[in-house]
Amino acid sequence: MRCVTVTPPCLKLMLTTLPDKTLALVDRQMLPRYWATVWTIFHAGGLAPSTHKRKLSDIEALYEHAEQTNVCLDDLIARLDLDAIGHVLEAFFISLKNLPVPSSQALRRWNMAFHFVRDVCERIARSPHTARRMVEVREKIATLDRLYMGLRPQRRRIASKVRALPKDVVRELLDVATPGSASNPFESVSTQWRMYCLLILLLFQGLRRAEALVLRVDSIETQRDQETGASRWLLRIHLNEATSDPRAQVPSIKTADSVRVLPVTTTTANVIQIYVENFRGKPNHSYLMSSARQQPLSIEGVNKAFRRLSEALSKEARHSLKIATGTDFVTPHALRHTCAVLRMKQMLGQGQSPEQAMSHLRSFFGWAKTSLMPMHYAKAALDERLNETWNDALDERLEFLRGLP
Repeated sequence: MRCVTVTPPCLKLMLTTLPDKTLALVDRQMLPRYWATVWTIFHAGGLAPSTHKRKLSDIEALYEHAEQTNVCLDDLIARLDLDAIGHVLEAFFISLKNLPVPSSQALRRWNMAFHFVRDVCERIARSPHTARRMVEVREKIATLDRLYMGLRPQRRRIASKVRALPKDVVRELLDVATPGSASNPFESVSTQWRMYCLLILLLFQGLRRAEALVLRVDSIETQRDQETGASRWLLRIHLNEATSDPRAQVPSIKTADSVRVLPVTTTTANVIQIYVENFRGKPNHSYLMSSARQQPLSIEGVNKAFRRLSEALSKEARHSLKIATGTDFVTPHALRHTCAVLRMKQMLGQGQSPEQAMSHLRSFFGWAKTSLMPMHYAKAALDERLNETWNDALDERLEFLRGLP
């Protein structure tokens, strides 16, 4: 196994694309990082491209650090030299802990690097060629767990702050984004409806930005309840199977847990239908959100639009936003945070236990069973500063749409 030792002036992510369209790390000689490629094949199949790329950047940081000390990480892993690997991990941990400017990414980078080493070592240990050493290898991997699993290069914050928007900001944002509003920053009526539809999807359905951008034009559907006979609206969150995507940064579903079906109120469904039937146009693609140029709406386009919406807010609203979230710009993900807090408050107000509410939140927002995110929102929903139950008050703001032709 060949490993070229180079001391780069700075970390530069070196990527190539495999025949099956997945990403793989390469070294300075454009040779594949062997065990990083193995990890990609066996452990990254369910990851979104952006998540996969971020994890590979963390793994690359470990490779680069090893090479700066004239060590070939691929060789150490192939030999299962866990003592030497332990020394590399220790040195890597110290380098993260001693950064001149503390970084919130240090903990994530350390955890990914450690789990990468453990995953590939366990895979080697399961090989028939190492069967005689299985017990020894597993004991050493367990030792690595005990030594390094709990290490944290930066002190964990006591509480992760949920970036839910203040009530006055949400109300003003809806006023600004409403089509025809005097304060709406977009001149084109079709653009006003496009952004209003997107905002409603993010705020009321709690979608991630990428999830909204991969929605199909037929993702929303109506079904009849067999017991009551009533009609209900459903929104399907899944990968768009379009053969090509012209966007430079292709949005994608984050994880397998993100594939889900959400209930949609009739009022929210009306917003989507009005946009599709009157303002989406007739583009040559199947994505719901279409740009003014009849192309799939891009991530950059969404970011620019939200900056314009934020700039249209009053000074008082932006000041309130700054105090609550640390920034005076509304981000698409802040609407997801806001939706999660409001949904949690609704369920708790309806008499559900926190455990039941968190279970429902996992399903609604597409979080894995091991995710701690529902706990953050449960805490925020129980905070005394958010003790007013909103229920569906915001949805009532859209009642005027029922009277539109």
